[in-house]
Amino acid sequence: MGKAAPYAALAFMALVCAAPAAAQQAEKFCIECLQIRVGTPHVVRGPFPDELDSAFTALRLPDGRMRGFTANGSTYAVDGANLLDMAGSRQEVLQAGPPGSVNDCGRWLTSVARTGDTLLGFVHQERACDYEQDRTEKSMAIATSADDGITWTDLGTVISGRDLARPTGFTGEGDCSLVNPIDGYFYAYCLRNSDWQTIVARAPVDDPTEWRKFFNDSWSEHGLGGEATAIGFLGTGAGYIRDFAQVATVTTDQWFGGIRLSLSADKVTFQDLVSPLILIDGAEWERPADTDLLAYATILNPEYGSNTVGQRFLLAYILVPAGEGFESRHLVLREVSLTLGDESQPEQVGLALTRWQDPESGRFITSTSALTGDRRLYQEDAVVAHVLTRAPVGIESVKLAECGSDRPGHLDHLLAEDGTCESEGFERERTAGWLYATGQPGTFPVYRCMDDATRSHFASAAPDCEGLGRMEFVLGYGLEP
Repeated sequence: MGKAAPYAALAFMALVCAAPAAAQQAEKFCIECLQIRVGTPHVVRGPFPDELDSAFTALRLPDGRMRGFTANGSTYAVDGANLLDMAGSRQEVLQAGPPGSVNDCGRWLTSVARTGDTLLGFVHQERACDYEQDRTEKSMAIATSADDGITWTDLGTVISGRDLARPTGFTGEGDCSLVNPIDGYFYAYCLRNSDWQTIVARAPVDDPTEWRKFFNDSWSEHGLGGEATAIGFLGTGAGYIRDFAQVATVTTDQWFGGIRLSLSADKVTFQDLVSPLILIDGAEWERPADTDLLAYATILNPEYGSNTVGQRFLLAYILVPAGEGFESRHLVLREVSLTLGDESQPEQVGLALTRWQDPESGRFITSTSALTGDRRLYQEDAVVAHVLTRAPVGIESVKLAECGSDRPGHLDHLLAEDGTCESEGFERERTAGWLYATGQPGTFPVYRCMDDATRSHFASAAPDCEGLGRMEFVLGYGLEP
């Protein structure tokens, strides 16, 4: 937070962390048996230069509406009819403290939880910052609210690191997600800046100011300055999947190729899904860059806004489009559905390939990514198929790229085999995903089509292109929705 931290640049080193010995006794969940479908992306807020600098959190209000919280130094409340209605005006609810205080650079509300008539808030704090010199010191505080998050009472700092302040660099522990009560405790998943590892702490529900960090197989170390065992590079976006009794974390991992889902029954030992939930081509924090940046991923309950979810939840993340700087931050929400089978799934993740149409010009775009800029005017037309988020093992596949052209007289967007955008007169925008090269059980052909009237390409699951244009060829074979 503050000036964006280079999490992805150090992710590879974090992958070598060993699991705690006692945690290995936990019952192993069949993560390979999960079938996952990731839905159409919806840009619900942005672009903004001065917010969307942390994980988005929300809660359901007594009248049934939703209140979201977005932050960048100050924290703002935004009300809407539901979580897809978060584009409205904002109200500042937390701000930086006075000079010399533990939060003199800002307070970011990262998580909320209801405890009776009170709202509990987990607050990321920064002090002594010089973002031009990549310098800030992080910690976490607890706050309470009796009016659903409009005014807050600070109960003090509860988690801090052991590293001393330095002239440069990020220090401390912060960016935490507060997981709602499990077995009588709140759990917090935090970023330790000294080694870019995830650590975990917990506090009893009846005293959320008394935090203990997990260290050497026990919850023995104090939240303020205590030691902590690194549990891996898991990110800080966390929640609880109650139907499976699993803590879930989601993080952007460049070496993994996208947003990685990890699950744990014992709160400290995590298994990784082998396929990304969402694809990325890069994770560059130095902006602008040639690729999109997806950051601050977390999970939300679509009905109540908490991070305790069922087998359907919303994946939330911040998107900075390729070629754009941090002044162009967007909040994106996508529905994710989980189905647990009795045996391992050959390819677990299917990512929605969505066709959009401009209501004014009639032009089409078919993409697995969120649409920003002028493309936000396009309306969702259909989910054509679900593509794979990695190349299938042992089966021939086609890696698809999204190709664009904005030249006068050649305004178009199409899907093509990766490496061929330029030969078709287009620029490569991003990886769309993978299709099987030949038909497999549970798949169907995906056709590339052309609408001659608007001179725009699109994809269809029908050989007649649903009467919208003419078929050019079969792109490959996609997963059924």
